[in-house]
Amino acid sequence: MRSRIWLAVLGSLMAQAAGAATLPARAPGLWQSVSTVRGPDGKVLPNADNVVTVSCVDADNDAKFFTSGESACTDLRISGAGQHFAINGACRGQGQYMTIHETLFYASPQDVQLQAQLKLPSGPITIAAQLRWQGACLPGMMPGDEGNIVNGTFSKADNINDPANQ
Repeated sequence: MRSRIWLAVLGSLMAQAAGAATLPARAPGLWQSVSTVRGPDGKVLPNADNVVTVSCVDADNDAKFFTSGESACTDLRISGAGQHFAINGACRGQGQYMTIHETLFYASPQDVQLQAQLKLPSGPITIAAQLRWQGACLPGMMPGDEGNIVNGTFSKADNINDPANQ
């Protein structure tokens, strides 16, 4: 559960970035993210090591995942070009104010590496994630769906288009 919360925070941060630079488009289809979250002491948080989630991305929803302008975040700025990008700013999440510094490396339209640091009053949280394209979205998935695969079947957690995510 805790890993799902941190992934939701990460998704919210990525979904709220706005600024002068434009992030490259990812390939449409099924994306798998493998993420690890570390606490202020540098240790992996419980249930937050190599957490695997999936999302169904298309051109319209990729933009929503990365550049939607509505959130609890203010002054988020995207900078960078080519393969290297940064997102910096301030957010309020889970009742806490935080600053963020996120770097994205686009190895290709099918392979993105993410490193993020969230500076919270309790100390920094770091997130490392490898996002990889897997092919077509699974049966039953709609563009914008997020969740995981349980016994070979997609289990939906939410959709980027759900009102709570806007």
